[in-house]
This record gives sequence, structure tokens and C-alpha cells, in this order.
Amino acid sequence: MYALASGTGGFPIFNTNDLLAGLQKIGKEQDEYYLLGYAPLESPEGSCHTLKVKVERGGTSVRARSGYCNVKATDLLAGKPIEKDLEARAIGTAPGTMAGTLETPFFYSSPNVARINLSMEIPSSSIEFSKVKGKSHADVNFLGIAYRPDGGVAARVSDTVTLDLEKDELKQFLGSPMRYQNQFEIAPGKYRFTLVVSAGGQSFGKYETSLAIDDYDGKTFTMSGLALSNELRKVDDPSSNIESVLLGDRTPLIVKGLEVVPSSSNHFKRTDNVVMYAQIYDLHADDANPPDVAVGYRVVDIKTGKNAFGAGPMSASMYRQKGNPIVAVGFKVPLKDVPPGSYRLDAQAAETGGSLSPVRSVLFDVE
Repeated sequence: MYALASGTGGFPIFNTNDLLAGLQKIGKEQDEYYLLGYAPLESPEGSCHTLKVKVERGGTSVRARSGYCNVKATDLLAGKPIEKDLEARAIGTAPGTMAGTLETPFFYSSPNVARINLSMEIPSSSIEFSKVKGKSHADVNFLGIAYRPDGGVAARVSDTVTLDLEKDELKQFLGSPMRYQNQFEIAPGKYRFTLVVSAGGQSFGKYETSLAIDDYDGKTFTMSGLALSNELRKVDDPSSNIESVLLGDRTPLIVKGLEVVPSSSNHFKRTDNVVMYAQIYDLHADDANPPDVAVGYRVVDIKTGKNAFGAGPMSASMYRQKGNPIVAVGFKVPLKDVPPGSYRLDAQAAETGGSLSPVRSVLFDVE
């Protein structure tokens, strides 16, 4: 809440049972602000820019939004010729020619609405560059479609990432896979999600996965899907893009002041510091003495079907924020002594009194 409030020039009001004082503070501010405007230079669609407002008077505190984004549409390619080409590849039988990985954990954004966190990576060497104004230029296009069992379209998301790189930037870019993240919303249900990527030339990538999202009425104790990560950033760290994410109308995964960057491959080394992130939806956020909430997990060896290790139940009460029905939790998944192989992590949340969430699962590999 602090990150969202400060990034947009506002302030948080917490549940102190003093509604009048909170409303008075909001009302007072309606007559105590300045409206500043300027014409910004043109910038690429989807880019974000920092803003800073200062006054030449000591002892003052200035609140203003910290930036703005040239926000992309959720379905950026709609109506463009490239959309028809990618859509034909999505429904066609030809397999993709590009390697890559895709992960799609889900989190509820409201009753019966789930937010899919799309995280993927493709080999940077599969992107075809051309020379434009002395730079290496490429447009990488993405089209994702969630199909119902009857073949109908339940949701779609599309995007273009434009790359214009100097010589040294290109060399650095080609040294690691290209990572891509996006979000879209969908109703609970079972779907087949197909993502098609074109990166110039005739090559394309086609990635498919299943989505299974339970109903959620907002009145039932439950837990989100699971995201694994080996990349955590402090929210106030310069390397964190938290403000760009917020201003770009995306919801970051934050736990205890850390931004969790979902893995795009769920492929880890034993030396990686891996964290399991999930959200618990709490029915007692406003209670004076809410029941304890705990999370436990086990890791199963896919090859043998035997339990490799586990943890819990671990109390999640330390992650609670009074008045906030979403309890974002993060627990370490130690891999130091885990043999290389393929595994499944099963997790479940419980509430004192007997309420249990469904078991959520996620696959991962260890090298």
C-alpha cells in the first residue's frame, strides 16, 4: 500500500475504526493541491518515465506521482495484420520452431476473477535483427489465447516488445535468454492457453499449457496458485521496477518489502535461493483476534513418486496486515541437498478451526 500510495502521489489510510477522520483528511486535500502539466516528448509505447516535483521552500513535503507510463493496451495487436498471422499459427497444427519456456501462476483479483501472471523466456539468438538508423532493431510480437473446452475464446492478450540496441547492448542482450512478463484476467474454469511468439523472419514459437482455476466467491478460505522464484528485489532498491509496474497497470508480487519476480522456467540450480510465493485469502482480516493461518508443503520426486522433503505447517500470521484480506506469503524451498531431477511441489493453507485450502501444485527441475 505504501508503494502504491507514494508512487501515485497519494497517502494510505488504514482501518483505525475512525472513518470520519479518514474522510476529513481526504476532503481537506480536495482544496489543497496544484495541477501541473507539460507536454512530454514522444516515447515508445509501454515505456515508463520518472517524474520529480520540487519546491524552493524549506520545511515542505511534496507528494506527487513519481512517474508515468505510455501504457500499452491489453490486446495491443488487435486489428493489425500480425494478429491474424499469429492467430492462424495458434489454431494451426504446425509446431513452433523456437525453443522457450512458459509459466502461468494465477492469483485472485476479486471474486471469480483471476489474474494470470504470464512469465516466459525465449532464446535471444532466435530473434532476427535488422539495421535501422545504425541500431539493431527487432519487433517481438506476442499473442496469447485462452480456449474453453468447446473451443471458444475466454481471454486474449497481445503485445509487442520493440528492441533498438547499440552494438554493446546487442552483445549483452545475446548473452542470456530474453525474458517477458505480462498479466491478464480471466474467469475461473479450465482452459487451454496457447501463446505464439514471432521474432522476425519465418521462425515462431508456440507454447501451450493448461489453466485450471477454481471458483472463488470471496467468502471462502482459499489460496492462489504458486509462483517459484530465485529473484527477489527490495522494493526501494534502484534495480526494482516496482514503480514502472504499478504505473503500467500491473500488479507486482510483494512480500515483506520484497518484490518477487516469478521464474519463467522453474529450472533451478541447487545453489539458487528459491522462494515459493502464494496468496491466502483471509476471511478474518478485520477481526480483533483472527485465527492462526499456516502453510505447509511437500516436494515429490516425479520419477519415483516419493516425497523428497517438506516443510510445515509454518505460521503465516506474521504476513498478515490488518484490514487486508490478501495474505501474501513467501517461504524458502531449500535445494542444496536435492539430487538433480524433476519435482512437484504441493502446498496447502490451513486456518485454525479446520478450514483448508485446495492443494496447489507447481512443477520444477533441479540441475
